[in-house]
Amino acid sequence: YNEYKSYLRMSDPRERHWFHSKNVALLQFLLTVCTTLSAWAIALVYGHVKLWPIPMISFCGVYAPEKYVFSIGLVCAAFLMFMFIWIVETADKIYSSKSTAYILGFPCSIGLMVLAVCNCEEEPTLHYIGAITYFVGFALWCIICSFKELGLEDSEKDNWVTARKVLSVLIALFTAAMLFLFLIKDKVNAGRIPVCEWLAVFCAELFVLTFYFDLGNEYYIENVYVPSHQYKKLRNSDSA
Repeated sequence: YNEYKSYLRMSDPRERHWFHSKNVALLQFLLTVCTTLSAWAIALVYGHVKLWPIPMISFCGVYAPEKYVFSIGLVCAAFLMFMFIWIVETADKIYSSKSTAYILGFPCSIGLMVLAVCNCEEEPTLHYIGAITYFVGFALWCIICSFKELGLEDSEKDNWVTARKVLSVLIALFTAAMLFLFLIKDKVNAGRIPVCEWLAVFCAELFVLTFYFDLGNEYYIENVYVPSHQYKKLRNSDSA
């Protein structure tokens, strides 16, 4: 690993150690949570939604002015999610997998962008396609990441690994419950579907936040360009 750091020191200083990769996870978490809560609060103040039953998150992005906060904030959050998936899948961790990123990770970030741009009242078909892609894709991605961590040695299974396992199960349960309630045509104003949606979103963002602590200070934005096999070789040579 010391050789790897020496390699970075010899590289162009304009591209060296300027931003920790873990901060992308933190920013994605903060932006998604703050956008969702802000849009809901504005919609509540203007009387566009009720305090209870709690509304679907999408209903907080239908009318002005909250729809501008909703759309702009979640589009930016989707971009950060795309970056986050890219960083995680190239960070040389056990859960790293480019195929998983292309099949599930990247599509779910695109789904988030689509649901943010397409109003559920004006363009419901596109909105709900984006929503299903986001919720189902991210739930499966979280499950796969956690499943891969089952192979870790006991010494490597820290609290964040355990937290991801629990959160991935909760995300899958809340997402499945929400879809099931939709299929049986449960009434949205009964509150059960919105509660499942809110819980799924917050669990998903907590899952993202665990990577802020798990990635640590060793990964930088520019480091993801280094092939994983090269990094492993340098790390192994250092331990030898």
